[in-house]
Amino acid sequence: MIRSQTVGRLVHGSKENEAVVRDLVNVPAVKRIANFGNACLQRFGPNLYKSYDEVLTDLCDRDPTLYRNWPNNVFACATFNVGSRTTTVKHTDHLNLSYGWCVITAIGNYDPTRGGHAVLWELRMVIEFPPLRSILIPSAVVSHSNTDIADGEVRYSLTQYSAGGLFRWVAAGHQTLKSLRAKGGRLTESGEEHWKRGVGLLSMWDELQAWWRSL
Repeated sequence: MIRSQTVGRLVHGSKENEAVVRDLVNVPAVKRIANFGNACLQRFGPNLYKSYDEVLTDLCDRDPTLYRNWPNNVFACATFNVGSRTTTVKHTDHLNLSYGWCVITAIGNYDPTRGGHAVLWELRMVIEFPPLRSILIPSAVVSHSNTDIADGEVRYSLTQYSAGGLFRWVAAGHQTLKSLRAKGGRLTESGEEHWKRGVGLLSMWDELQAWWRSL
């Protein structure tokens, strides 16, 4: 028998892990940090924000087992990196929405002039990244990492993002592409058209200024 596929919440391996994640999500300071990142996306990528919100609303409305990590937050996923010395190697998050943004918030106690820098490889940028700061990057297409910190210092991070597969699932009529094609259907746009439409959601500076003035 072929097992049907559907969208579901991530499973964290044990009841203990689930409880830890649930407690973290409900910490008031974490809520404020998460929703600040959400507000940054709304402020600097309003069209992209609207697309994220529409897809997540569609998913949650159709399935009562799905719900947002934080109310009014449009990011479908969040990752807590809680090793006391969180460092990432050069990578891309290829499962994230290709034209989407990922918000990363650094947390801890370290000297940002000496370590913890954000590195955007293709852009040839090394950016000081102090604690309690957030950065929005297109993590699926720009290789990124962060530098190490000194002994005795502490660095955590909270990352929020949305998987491209969620957008593909909704576009296919809440099913996999394989299931859609088996029924004789197909997506209404090609991959190239999808990419161009997605990039078109990114805002130019004059568009942002006009949007801010309208608020």
